[in-house]
Amino acid sequence: MRAGELAGWLTAAGVPGAAVSVDAEVERTWCVRPVPGQDEGWEVFWCERGGRFEWTRFDDESAACFSLFGRLVWARLAGSA
Repeated sequence: MRAGELAGWLTAAGVPGAAVSVDAEVERTWCVRPVPGQDEGWEVFWCERGGRFEWTRFDDESAACFSLFGRLVWARLAGSA
């Protein structure tokens, strides 16, 4: 999965695509983007009040996207139970 496909996959799974920002820090969203200033690596984090929470770094784009997808779909399913 590529970052540009993530919102579409989330929407198909019933998670609002607006819950995720690709390539930019957006307040009160999950962000997935390449690690700034480096040729390799992707980061995933929750952005709120200028802070980065539950920050995780991945070696590649696909791993970052699948991790975030799994987290958000699991949260949706767990919340609907």
